[in-house]
Amino acid sequence: MKAKDKDYVDITETIRTIRKINEGKEKEESEENKGDAVPYTMQDEIMANITQTAKAQFGADFSKSKTPMLYYPDDGDVVLSGVIGDLNDAKFQFRYKDASGNGCYLFTSPVQLTDETLKKMNVILGVFKNWKKDLSSLEDIKPMGYRG
Repeated sequence: MKAKDKDYVDITETIRTIRKINEGKEKEESEENKGDAVPYTMQDEIMANITQTAKAQFGADFSKSKTPMLYYPDDGDVVLSGVIGDLNDAKFQFRYKDASGNGCYLFTSPVQLTDETLKKMNVILGVFKNWKKDLSSLEDIKPMGYRG
């Protein structure tokens, strides 16, 4: 695949993701859902790894959430949420078992689309894909506090 073709595929995938953002809904963190969700802690290796990677790769901030990564036992979903300051304080969310198959979402006010912004969005999508692949390879994705 030529470099131009790869860039076209990356941009096309980013546009599809943006469209899905507009169609999708953020998994609610209402009091009703919070009772069903089990939080991960930094003792859970998968959470420690993804938060460190997201911070390093695209400047994710998890300081505004007591529970940035949650496990939903009813459907086996895992949701990671955080903020990206460089993208107008966009809230992002990774959903492991999203119905679309691509649970990478951004919720933001207007952001200027520049080459740098598109690169960052592609990095976010890449980190999401690796996170999902890592979760898929684990025998048990439940938080340590929920196992047993």
